[in-house]
Amino acid sequence: MQSWMIGMVSGTIFVGLWPSLPPISLCLMFAVIAAVALCWQTVAARVTCGVACGCFLGLTHGTVLLQHRLADDCVGVPLVITGIVSSLPTESRMLNYGLRQRFEFSVQNISPSRCAGPSKLILSYYGDDKIRPAQEWQFGVKLRKPWGRANPGSFNMQIWFAQRAVDGIGSIRKSSERRQAHQVSSLFVKHHRLRQIISERIARLDLNPEVLGILRAITVADKAGIDHQMWKLFQQFGINHLLVISGLHVGMIAAVGYLLGGIVQRLINTTGFLSGCMPGAFALVMAWLYSAMAGFSLPTQRALCMLNCFVIAALATRKSGASRNLLMAATVVLTVNPLAAVGSGFWLSFGAVAALLWLAKWQHGMRAIPRLLRTHGFMALVMLPLGALFFGGGSLVAMLANLLMIPLIGLVVVPLALLALVTFLSGWPVEAALWQLAGWPLEQILPWARGLSSKGGTLFYLPLTANLPQAIAGMVAVILLMLPGRSVLKLLIPILALPLLLPLRTPSNIPSLDTRVTVLDVGQGTAVVVSSGEQVLVYDTGGGNPDGMNMGTMVVLPFLQMQGVSALDTLVISHPDLDHSAGAEDVLAELHIGRVRFGGDDEQYSKGRSCIAGESWRWPGGQIFQFLSPAIETALSRNNSSCVLQIEVGNYRLLLPGDIDNERERTLVRYWGKLLNSEWLLAAHHGSKTSSSLTFLKHTRPQAVVISSGYANRFGHPHLSVTRRLQDIDASLYLTASDGAVEFTIVPGKAMEVSVFREFYRRYWL
Repeated sequence: MQSWMIGMVSGTIFVGLWPSLPPISLCLMFAVIAAVALCWQTVAARVTCGVACGCFLGLTHGTVLLQHRLADDCVGVPLVITGIVSSLPTESRMLNYGLRQRFEFSVQNISPSRCAGPSKLILSYYGDDKIRPAQEWQFGVKLRKPWGRANPGSFNMQIWFAQRAVDGIGSIRKSSERRQAHQVSSLFVKHHRLRQIISERIARLDLNPEVLGILRAITVADKAGIDHQMWKLFQQFGINHLLVISGLHVGMIAAVGYLLGGIVQRLINTTGFLSGCMPGAFALVMAWLYSAMAGFSLPTQRALCMLNCFVIAALATRKSGASRNLLMAATVVLTVNPLAAVGSGFWLSFGAVAALLWLAKWQHGMRAIPRLLRTHGFMALVMLPLGALFFGGGSLVAMLANLLMIPLIGLVVVPLALLALVTFLSGWPVEAALWQLAGWPLEQILPWARGLSSKGGTLFYLPLTANLPQAIAGMVAVILLMLPGRSVLKLLIPILALPLLLPLRTPSNIPSLDTRVTVLDVGQGTAVVVSSGEQVLVYDTGGGNPDGMNMGTMVVLPFLQMQGVSALDTLVISHPDLDHSAGAEDVLAELHIGRVRFGGDDEQYSKGRSCIAGESWRWPGGQIFQFLSPAIETALSRNNSSCVLQIEVGNYRLLLPGDIDNERERTLVRYWGKLLNSEWLLAAHHGSKTSSSLTFLKHTRPQAVVISSGYANRFGHPHLSVTRRLQDIDASLYLTASDGAVEFTIVPGKAMEVSVFREFYRRYWL
């Protein structure tokens, strides 16, 4: 059985890595292989049978997933949908849009019928109606396929959509008719209504808003009150896992249930089968109830599968080791959701449990305090290579922080919050006092944490970047370090850990002639990175919220960190529009920057000055940078105040024009004439019809053009007239919306090379 499960897990994970799916008829072949393999009783045959079953499951799931996705010809088309709100709506304040409610929607009907197929959508609503779970609604919507930004070093949201089998995303049209039919009685969605009621009750408490956000997150998994700064603070201390109801929380609640079950068992003095089942039964019931309050999120599903396998095996008095139960849990998780392993959560959950089980084998007979310290130290060290692989860094104070916060959250805050929850649902008047007690420790600790964070700075969090081999080598080094005795293998620890700790870029006084230009996929915005040796220039930082989540923190900085960049030669912010400048202050705060130039208002940034036509500089490798616009002039529009930057690399010229329009293009043509000639062009204003005029294109004569715009964006970029003009001049066209990040490599004496991230990292579910 164990051999079959190993094969099953391997086969299911393997299909998730396929760049495309073969015909569904191939399932018959896998079924035949599995049936034939059953005829032999060897280990190899059982593994083969498991692999075939895993491939059968993965292929079937993937085919159904793709069949339900929104059709290409229905993207952006006005539709009328009827269905049920099937999740807890998440509320957030959006710049320029007001309050947004985002929720899952189970589709019952779509009109026109040619767009039928999607069964689960994620919708955003900007309006006054209160959206509640278990309500049936009819909405007018515009949908697009589940999509995400594809860049080296940062998270692609398509992974999240694929794991949850989301078939489309979109917004409810303000001008459309909305009609609420009735409330459904299905328990599958009604528990979300209860979660919303509880979250609203917590939000009304007289506590610090940050504390309320934490209480909502750990009680009903409503993370609406957790902002970017709070998440970053917890990440710095290595305790951000406490903000998500995960296996740790479910395990702690199960432990409380186990203790309660033991007490009940002693009180009623049961005999027979019941004499041993009370603790396990209580643990399962409490874990299931808590997971229901968390909305049965993916982390809780994994935790429940593991807990059920462990407890049921114990109740059945099976002689099954912990490793076998863990393997069984992985098999169940992947059977329920074959794409669970494409994200980091699966590996972190099962990896953490496997690490703890391995460590427990070496701790028999150890006293409680040394065992506790050793366990926390081991997990803190293990998280460094894992954090480098998945998150771009790790906390150096995670051991101390977790020693304090895990018992505090698990034994004080969560039990008190759940006790308050029970009293609230029972109508007892003590619930407000219990909420206050649950939040009191957090109110005392948060100011201390912020004070330490501001003083500690980078001493608490170590930026690290690792590929898969480096992360595995780092984990092996940690395992060898924890081995008891003086094994000769411990001599390998420095060798295995060194690649993880060495910087990716080493200082060099030798100028580099090779140049890389990367247009990052930042959705509806712009971010370009130009690098040569130790010299790096960033042109724009993408959109988002300057005070919260933005493309600077989500895409630009992770990309630079993955490249080993800790300082910039130049930062250029073309103009003040947020889709170009939202991440500027975060980049300024994070990196040492030699030169800062921007278009527009002189007072908008903490350092630097306006770009002026004619200013130029040269890198040690011979690359020449020159601003072509704006001149010293007034009354320019925001778009036409864009810094137009031309870069000369050997025989190549590259042009970055910001958001200038046709009028400004004509001005550039009149002044610069043939000097505008550039082999590489970033299309102005994301391919808007008001830019990229034929006159401008005839003077620039680009061989390659990149359009940086969002997938199915509401502005209609790039406009059809622009793409036709680019086709007429026979330029190679690249779109970040469909290609992801686009990188150009210029090496003296060679033709310019182009690489597209979505071609490099292809998966069938992307």
